[in-house]
Amino acid sequence: MDEKILTQNMHIPDIQNIRVYMQNGGYESLKKALAQMNPGSVTDEVLKSGLRGRGGAGFPTGRKWKFIPQNTNKPVYLICNADESEPGTFKDRLIIEKNPHMLLEGIIISCFAIGSHTSYIYIRGEFYHQARILEKTISEAYQKGFLGKNILGSEFDLDVVVHRGAGAYICGEETALLESLEGRRGFPRLKPPFPAVAGFMQCPTIVNNVETLANVPYIIKYGGSKYASIGTEKSTGTRLFSMSGHVNKPGVYELPHGIPLRKLIYDYCGGIKGGRPLKAVIPGGSSVPVLSAESIDIKMDFESVAEAGSMLGSAAV
Repeated sequence: MDEKILTQNMHIPDIQNIRVYMQNGGYESLKKALAQMNPGSVTDEVLKSGLRGRGGAGFPTGRKWKFIPQNTNKPVYLICNADESEPGTFKDRLIIEKNPHMLLEGIIISCFAIGSHTSYIYIRGEFYHQARILEKTISEAYQKGFLGKNILGSEFDLDVVVHRGAGAYICGEETALLESLEGRRGFPRLKPPFPAVAGFMQCPTIVNNVETLANVPYIIKYGGSKYASIGTEKSTGTRLFSMSGHVNKPGVYELPHGIPLRKLIYDYCGGIKGGRPLKAVIPGGSSVPVLSAESIDIKMDFESVAEAGSMLGSAAV
């Protein structure tokens, strides 16, 4: 089943404009979350969905949110990781360019779930154009009352800020990102403490990837069970595969977790250039182990790729 979650509206002209986004169901999930749900029930739906981090590690998103200490007297922060420095990975950039309000809606709902009133989008320095898109998107959301004080007449307040990095690859790692965000050298911290306990400015912090957060509006709109029915039992939902290298049709393909690697390369990407034989595949970005051509029949989900001796990572193939 080729269910589209993230790319289903990307073909609509001007979907980047908040008016067009709203005409196509945009911000309905946020309205539902604020009017009919509470932070706990939003988190429960995300837990039920089985959504896992799309930045590389694949940690369950709802479980990560649950690590925020209850009744903390410190401010809680949500950081959207838009650093995307993994070579061969260009799916977060696609989301920002093609449907930025979907990402922002996911950020707002996620902040409501974890009790955050300030969110930062940390974007890599080279993404100047994409940073401007996000700033325009945020400005439109403030004008429509989706950001700021008493969002949609509720008691929920939220401010979102775009922070541009300086291009260091290591800043994709969440604690190095936090160091950079605080104005220091982007160098990873020792863990524990984990960011959920002591993150940005030593306050409880959740760091989620762009693709992860962009899935949240769909989950709230259709329910966690619907989302969990897509993909495999342990790797639910779809995945944005960034396909590059010696294939005939490179690009970003949204397909369910568990799709065979052979089908991905030969059916969707049109096979190897010049009809030459496949020699090797990097299944999840340049930092993961290379697979030989013998692994062509593995399924592209977290567990299957790990069993083959590599990692799904950022799904850059």
